[in-house]
Amino acid sequence: PGYVERLKKLSEKDKQALLYGNWDIFDGQYFTEWKRDIHVISPFEIPQHWRRYFVMDYGLDMLAGYWIAVDPFDNAYVYREVYQSGLIISEAARRIREMTDEEIYANIAPPDLWNRRNDTGRSAADIFAQHGVYLARATNNRVQGWYDLKEWLHPVIDEQGMKTAGIKFFRNCTEIIKCIPLLQFDDKN
Repeated sequence: PGYVERLKKLSEKDKQALLYGNWDIFDGQYFTEWKRDIHVISPFEIPQHWRRYFVMDYGLDMLAGYWIAVDPFDNAYVYREVYQSGLIISEAARRIREMTDEEIYANIAPPDLWNRRNDTGRSAADIFAQHGVYLARATNNRVQGWYDLKEWLHPVIDEQGMKTAGIKFFRNCTEIIKCIPLLQFDDKN
C-alpha cells in the first residue's frame, strides 16, 4: 500500500508509466494527445459511401502508405497500411494497387515526388502514374502538418459522454501506432 501511494504522488508521466503501465508517454514527446485507448480501435467494415484517401511517403528505403476513410461527420479512420522497404517505384505502385480494392478519392504524396531526376528527366510522380497510381501533391509544411495532426488527435467528449478523437487507427496499422507516440520535439524547430 505504501508503494502504491508513493507512485500516486509522482509526476503525471511517471505515474502513468509506473502505476498504470502506460509507456506511450515520455519527456520530449510531441503528440501528448496520443491515448491508445482512444485512438486505437478494432477494425470494422467501412460503409461504401465514406470518402477514402491513400496517403504516402516514398523512398527506396521505405514506402509508408495509409488508407484513410472519412465519415460524414469528418472523422478519419486509418484502416490499412503498407510499410515496406526496398521497393523501386514500379514495385511500390504494384503493391499499392494490389492492396487497394476500393475507390480512392485521392492518392496524396509529398511534393518531393515531383522533383525531376537528372538521369531520366522524369519524376517519381510520373513513374507512379505510368504504373497506374496517380498522385495529388500535398503541402510540405511539416510544422503546420504536425499542428493539424495534434488537432485530429486531441481527445474530446462526444454526444454520449465518451472520449473520442477526430482520427482513429485500426489496430492492424501497427507501424503508425508504434511511430506516432515516439515522435519528439526538435529543440531547434
